[in-house]
Amino acid sequence: MFDLEEVLKTKNIPILTLDEKWHQVFNDNVKTKEILQLEANLNELLKYQASVTEKLKDYKNLKSKLMEGVVANMDNEDDDPKKAKINAKNQKLILDAKEKIEELEDEMLDIPKRIRDANLELMIASVNLAFDKMRYNAEDIALLDKVIASMRIDLKKKLLIKQDKETFNTQTYAYLHDILGNDVMDAFDKREE
Repeated sequence: MFDLEEVLKTKNIPILTLDEKWHQVFNDNVKTKEILQLEANLNELLKYQASVTEKLKDYKNLKSKLMEGVVANMDNEDDDPKKAKINAKNQKLILDAKEKIEELEDEMLDIPKRIRDANLELMIASVNLAFDKMRYNAEDIALLDKVIASMRIDLKKKLLIKQDKETFNTQTYAYLHDILGNDVMDAFDKREE
């Protein structure tokens, strides 16, 4: 039995919502409600990943600045109780930042798999839609081929009828012209105009 999901798992599938070709094939006129929902889910995960990455960067910068401040104030800490208090506060903030960094790094480990899974789901729905659409189009193309073939036969028949009528008109006009002459034919021509 063919397992589409297993086959797709072996492929290097780009993030579909970031892929211009996917958007060309699956434009808004083609997308089903399911595909629109899966697309929205994937986009939300990508935004979430960007948000977590940004927060992680911010916390690492904060931790680094706090550590610089603690190191800078260590020399005079014994002489100045205010500096000792600031250092204690900064060390607490460093621990909080370190804890938050660990949480965010744990989240970052999970996000790529969630994105891959959401992308795979969207790809499966896209492939199913594509094959349904191609199957429908193949049936429609076969029907259109029959209609076009019938129209060609009808067109050929009408072309033959047209040619017969043109030949009749040309031969009849030539015959009457030979018998009746130019003057009579000119009079008939003027009357027909």
